[in-house]
Amino acid sequence: AFDVMVHTPHLDWLLLTKRVGNVKAMVPPAWLSGAWPSNIWLGATIVNREEMLRDGLKLSEVPAPVRFWSCEPLLEDLGRVPAMLLPHWIIVGGESGARCRPASLAWYRSLKDEAIAGSVPLFVKQLGGYPDKRELIDDFPDDLQIRQWPR
Repeated sequence: AFDVMVHTPHLDWLLLTKRVGNVKAMVPPAWLSGAWPSNIWLGATIVNREEMLRDGLKLSEVPAPVRFWSCEPLLEDLGRVPAMLLPHWIIVGGESGARCRPASLAWYRSLKDEAIAGSVPLFVKQLGGYPDKRELIDDFPDDLQIRQWPR
């Protein structure tokens, strides 16, 4: 798969993992020493503050040209984000499905403030819920109608 990604530079590949600590052992060694392809982005799933502090640090140590967080489902307020952990992009969404846990709009707004303070693009994907996961941007509060991309 890495070979296909390298040979399709016209496509941006978004690699998302819940185990970002395993990435260094999985990618071609040359990528870790400055040859990471510009079209291959790396993301980590971040659902709570504990993961942000642990996996955000691990992600920050990988030399991917675009590093991102997928905060989906967002399960708690992430609080202050240390500047050294901020990725190049943040995607956020709530949990959906019959047993979904609700996400507070205050958590989204807190993360939005952190993204703005760090000049990080933010993509509010959906707000979560059941049976409607509230994914239509027109249904979001005005201040959360944000769908930004890096670059």
